[in-house]
Amino acid sequence: MALVIRSVYNGFNTLFAEHSDPRAAHFPLMGDFGLAKVLLIMITYLYTVKKWGPRLMEKRAPFELKTTMNLFNIIQVFLNVYIATFGTYYSYLQRDFTFRCQPIDNTVVTPERLQLVFVSYVYFLSKILDLADTLFFVLRKKNNQITFLHTYHHAGMLLGTYIFSRFMSGSHSTLLGVINAYVHVIMYTYYFLTSFNSDLKNSIWWKKHITQLQMVQFLILIIHFAHPLLRKPECSHPRILFFIPMMQNVFMFLLFFDFYRKTYGIRRKPDKQANQ
Repeated sequence: MALVIRSVYNGFNTLFAEHSDPRAAHFPLMGDFGLAKVLLIMITYLYTVKKWGPRLMEKRAPFELKTTMNLFNIIQVFLNVYIATFGTYYSYLQRDFTFRCQPIDNTVVTPERLQLVFVSYVYFLSKILDLADTLFFVLRKKNNQITFLHTYHHAGMLLGTYIFSRFMSGSHSTLLGVINAYVHVIMYTYYFLTSFNSDLKNSIWWKKHITQLQMVQFLILIIHFAHPLLRKPECSHPRILFFIPMMQNVFMFLLFFDFYRKTYGIRRKPDKQANQ
């Protein structure tokens, strides 16, 4: 048993020593024991929203939190505008960046690439902030909205963006963060506006189309990661790191599609006999 633990420990040491991005090493949570800290945040989040939080709120009145949530939503809008704008500018608007197959290369230290590394790190931090979404559900006693899809998405994005920021900044996976930030700008703008317009809050049209937008996002990313897999290897990007995010986005698309079908599915029209 001790030999197994030692082998795993040495394997992680080698992984982080040889493959982690030195350009991001000075950021909080990106240094030594960063993965352990992120896993602790994720486990604490899941335990809080699934067990401890609902138990704590069981005999308490729900909190209103309208001002807090408005502030949260407007911060999310501006944060994601920053990520989307500068993420696009320092990646796909640069001559050395391509949609076709962008390799992992943490030796590039141009000012533009260093800015992209920082934007990638901010994107990771935004996923920690996203966890507050579920905490608001707990405090408002909206436990029916704490679904598997919701918690899996938030926990998975936290771990995924940590791996991206620690090992893969400026790589082919950059599009995931950029397109996700654009989607979140629209989504949190809608959430902010609903606090001032009850008709908008109850509008099925908006909810339905935001879900459709999220599914389109996953389809674009599936194609983005599948495209270099179907071609001959032409860059140094590991092919397994195309396959894993492609399958993850397939899984997310299926989860969102199932939610969409159950929530907004077209109902059968009543037949003539039933109308009579």
